Amino acid sequence: MSGETIWLFGLPCSGKTTLAEGLIGPNTVHLDGDYLRNTLNSDLGFSKEDRTENLRRAAGIAQALNEQGFDVIASFITPYRSQRELIAEKVEDISFIYVNAPVKVCEERDVKGMYEQARKGEIEGFTGIDAPFEEPEVEEIGLEVRTATHSKERSIEKINTELDLKSNPSHIFIGRWQPLHDGHRTIIDSAADNGKDVIIAIRDTELGEENPLTAQERRELIEDVYEDHPNVETMIIPDVDTVAIGRDVGYSVVSVPEEVTEISGTETREEYEKNELLTGQHLEE
Repeated sequence: MSGETIWLFGLPCSGKTTLAEGLIGPNTVHLDGDYLRNTLNSDLGFSKEDRTENLRRAAGIAQALNEQGFDVIASFITPYRSQRELIAEKVEDISFIYVNAPVKVCEERDVKGMYEQARKGEIEGFTGIDAPFEEPEVEEIGLEVRTATHSKERSIEKINTELDLKSNPSHIFIGRWQPLHDGHRTIIDSAADNGKDVIIAIRDTELGEENPLTAQERRELIEDVYEDHPNVETMIIPDVDTVAIGRDVGYSVVSVPEEVTEISGTETREEYEKNELLTGQHLEE
């Protein structure tokens, strides 16, 4: 499954990075203009040509990540229409979000003092001061958010709602799920059946007596169970030693019947083996 890219653009200090950080999910990569400028693109200046090359490289990275199944949240000034057209050609599945804020508001937010330096002539080619920002045409953008009048939370809610994003789940369940049984499902269903956006993260444990199924096999089993739940997604994560969720762990998160709390994963696995569900290639692999 390929990913998608959300490209936030607007004046410096308009709120692009703040919104991007609020949209990042467990399978999302944030590409930030400042970070790339200090790393991969440190050889580029701030002429129009160099700015375009900076964005061309960023678009290439976004497309490569999408092809690997990652979603991308990109936050770049992207001041010229021609640059946005170039990006749209490079990235197959992309939505542009115009983060709109007046220059005056952006200056008030500027803790680095860049606008002041630009007005004094200490920084040349600064977008919004002595370099243009070309306002987008209506058909050019998927969404516009006005950060001068709307809070961060309201803007993020608008983006999630109007673009139907699922990169911000409310529940993430991490485990081995060797295999998924009714005890696990009682916990997961408490969120999934109530319409919450759920991620089931599968630990990529090494095969052994206690871990007879590969991570991919477990993923396929879980996806079969939750195929009628469009709000449930799965992902495979590296194995971890400890998973904690605040002060509550496991069955203490929700109220479950006593017979459920007594369910044993080991006994469930043995029952699977008795029913020849874990034989043949499962055991050999």
